[in-house]
Amino acid sequence: MYDVFRAGVEPGGLTMDYEIKILICYILRELEHPMPISALIEVFVSEGIGNYFEAASAASGLVKSGHIEILPPSQAEPNQCYQITELGRNAAETFEKTLPLSIREKAVAAAREYFLIREHRTHNKAESRKVEDGYLLTLTISDIGSDLLTLTILLPDAETCRKLQDRFFKDPVTIYKGIVAVLTGNFETVGALLENQ
Repeated sequence: MYDVFRAGVEPGGLTMDYEIKILICYILRELEHPMPISALIEVFVSEGIGNYFEAASAASGLVKSGHIEILPPSQAEPNQCYQITELGRNAAETFEKTLPLSIREKAVAAAREYFLIREHRTHNKAESRKVEDGYLLTLTISDIGSDLLTLTILLPDAETCRKLQDRFFKDPVTIYKGIVAVLTGNFETVGALLENQ
């Protein structure tokens, strides 16, 4: 095969087209459900595993070869998704060990985190608005019935708001537990929460 264009690929990332194809099949097999096309490609880019163009090209090749298929948007999933076929499942099972375990684990963890964050965005809200002396960020943790928490904080700039929103959506439950622990003076819980990060 051919060497992958290295832009955006971290040391230890995948360098061959066939490696990217195996990893795509592996991720979809491990998830056991379809994944939006853009999200799957973003796993490669955000984790430095492969570059955007090579990952997109490899996925396209897998569709043509019948290893994965494209599912059209639906009411449950408004985006086109990749889904593994039996051929792709067999390829992942046969060739997964040719890829470093660290890369496999990193890719699957990033794919699972995508679905976790998406779920958190469904049940929680983060809204920012510009005010005279900075930005107000309002975070809301919702549950069935009443909201569990609504917190508004003044921040200096839009970039800080974005970073806090991203952190909030990664684990709103830990943020909730931390705030309750600080307010109740239960600093042992705060320490335990920090250690688990």
